[in-house]
Amino acid sequence: MTKEHFAKGEQSATEAITSSNTAEAFDKRGRLIKVKRLTALDYYRLTKVLGGANESTYGMASLACTVRKIDMDDYALPSTEKEVEFMLQELDFDGLEAVGEAMKTLNPKTEDVKDAAKN
Repeated sequence: MTKEHFAKGEQSATEAITSSNTAEAFDKRGRLIKVKRLTALDYYRLTKVLGGANESTYGMASLACTVRKIDMDDYALPSTEKEVEFMLQELDFDGLEAVGEAMKTLNPKTEDVKDAAKN
């Protein structure tokens, strides 16, 4: 992926990694995968890239688009369908599973938040 210009308020891939909206997990292959919570603008851009994708395709793509780093390689938010496909190919199912686990730490269930607040 190429270096891109960022709109006002957007972060580079490196800045995103250091943000509090990031998490990480290891996949079954031992790769460290770092993710960033998508913003409303990110979701908007993703829907433009995917066009009329079905719910299943959109779900996989949105997970893949949260990835900002795999081991030592930084990634920007994909801006074309080919870039989304590239990320899905890089991750495969092992990586997507790790992304899902990392995203759970960023989006805890309401019950988990309530339980943590009680303790």
